[in-house]
Amino acid sequence: MSEEAFRRAGMTAEAHKERASYHALALLANGAGCYLSDPQVDYDCLDVTVVASGPRQVRRCRFDVQLKASSSRSSVRVLRNGDFAISLPADQYNELRTPGPVPMRLVVLILPPDAQVPQFKTESASMRLDGIMLWSDPDTWPPLAPNQRSGTVLLPLEDAFTTAYISSLMKTLSDGGGR
Repeated sequence: MSEEAFRRAGMTAEAHKERASYHALALLANGAGCYLSDPQVDYDCLDVTVVASGPRQVRRCRFDVQLKASSSRSSVRVLRNGDFAISLPADQYNELRTPGPVPMRLVVLILPPDAQVPQFKTESASMRLDGIMLWSDPDTWPPLAPNQRSGTVLLPLEDAFTTAYISSLMKTLSDGGGR
């Protein structure tokens, strides 16, 4: 289906990708015993917060997420070693790097090249999204030079955003780690 056909149907291909990334994040969070905060807003480079469930603590462990989704190899580049990199506008890059009370992660859903609508594949009794979600911690990003217009974020394949990663991060946060 072309971009024009998606628009006539009432939803752009980019909107499909955005929704797919949000729903994939929700499924992964659920698998880790967490949930996503509502509503879905995008302010201060924040799309959603992942919150630990379970016995009520003074304040449940949480981390903020800025979601990106792309099937364009000009937006998300494949590096020679198989890892990925994404370029962010300087204002967004700097905003994500700004320390805050809650840890932040950039989570990028990388879809097959030129995918218009993210596809789920059925494998025996399970389904999987045809793509990979990778994460990056803005606390580790270097500062930009004063007049730099964008910043590049490396997304190593070993940093897959999975239920195991979410569980591990929540454990670190509950033990007093993180920001």
